[in-house]
This record gives sequence, C-alpha cells and structure tokens, in this order.
Amino acid sequence: YNYLNDLPSLDPELYRHLIFLKHYKGDISELELYFVIVNNEYGEQTEEELLPGGKNIHVTNENVITFIHLVSNHRLNFQIRQQSSHFLRGFQQLMQKDWIDMFNEHELQLLISGSLDSLDVDDLRCHTNYAGGYHGEHYVIDMFWEVLKSFSLENQKKFLKFVTGCSRGPLLGFKYLEPLFCIQRAAGSASEEALDRLPTSATCMNLLKLPPYRSKEQLEAKLMYAINADAGFDLS
Repeated sequence: YNYLNDLPSLDPELYRHLIFLKHYKGDISELELYFVIVNNEYGEQTEEELLPGGKNIHVTNENVITFIHLVSNHRLNFQIRQQSSHFLRGFQQLMQKDWIDMFNEHELQLLISGSLDSLDVDDLRCHTNYAGGYHGEHYVIDMFWEVLKSFSLENQKKFLKFVTGCSRGPLLGFKYLEPLFCIQRAAGSASEEALDRLPTSATCMNLLKLPPYRSKEQLEAKLMYAINADAGFDLS
C-alpha cells in the first residue's frame, strides 16, 4: 500500500487540499464535508462512501485525520487498482517476480530511476567527449565545468535533462551513458552576434553545442537561461 507522502506525484492538487485540512485551525465541521469522495470519469460524477454510511458522517476536527487517510488510500490504492494491476502484469513479463522481490520500494526506484539526491559532476567530466575545436583543457571548457559545479542540484538536474532528455544519470555512473556526453563548439565565429546565441542541445546524441563565451559570467547567464526556458533544443 502507498501512503499519503506518495500522493503528490499522482494528484498534487488533492494532496494540497488534504494538507490544508490537516492544518486547518477553524471548525472543520463548518466546511460541510462528509466521508464520501466524488469520482469524475468521462465527465460523469459519482459519489462513493469511504465508510459505511459515510454520506451521513460529518468530517470534524476529531476525525479529520481518519478522513485524510481514507481519501489518500482510496486515490492511491482503489481508484487506480485496475490500471496498476495491468501495469504489474506487463512489468512481470519483463522482470521475474523473484528478482523484484529482492528489493524494497526505495531500492527498486533507485534501480529504475537513478538517484534523486545528487549529480556527480566530476564523474560526468571524466566521461565527456569534445568536438569542434574544444578539448578538456580549453578555457571555455574549464569555465563550463566551474559553472556547472556551482549550480544548485535543481539546476544541475535541469541541465542534464536539457542535454540528455533525463534529469538523472545512469545508475552505475556516466561511463554507462550511451552515447557519452559531448560538448561541441557551436558553429560560427566568435563575433558579438555569435556570442549572443544560447547554448543548444541534441538530446538523441547527448550533445551540448556551446558558443565560445568570453567570460564565466556570460556563460553562466546564457546556460541558465537555456535550461530554464527550454529554448535550446536542436535537431542538427
């Protein structure tokens, strides 16, 4: 079974409403809530009782925690039971159940999705190729790595998604990224007009096209704009 803390990923709006109720300082009974949940499927609304006789049971300050748990349990475990069952059957056709049972939910998430807590910039640098005149000791490349290391974890993840299409690295390190990350000098001269361009990316090749900016401040500003504006995707 899932818990209330899993709800934000499925239904963040419902989660916010439940947390609001949990911390509500007034008389909850005045909100006229009952132990029922409204289902909306294909434009048709139906009511479902969370407890026998729930349509006649007021939500009060005394029973609001029970209400919150019942609502989140219904949303996470009953409302999507059919879809979850179909997904699980398909997943077990790809992975033997005995293999899955070796891991708890946190370990399985790590295997499938990678780490949420860190991004190893040094490891990424060790497994990066260069093209278009760039090399590992180029001054623009040195500035780039300094800038990336200075980013917050959130912005590092945005950068990784910008260049690879995924905000998390391979489980066993960037040596397993296929193809390896590559930084290529953007085509064109080092004129003021060319240097005003944003970095672009080709996610199918894990490629960053980086103009030869003249200062770390300029590189940081351009890169930050590109990863936050989703403006730099390039097919060429």
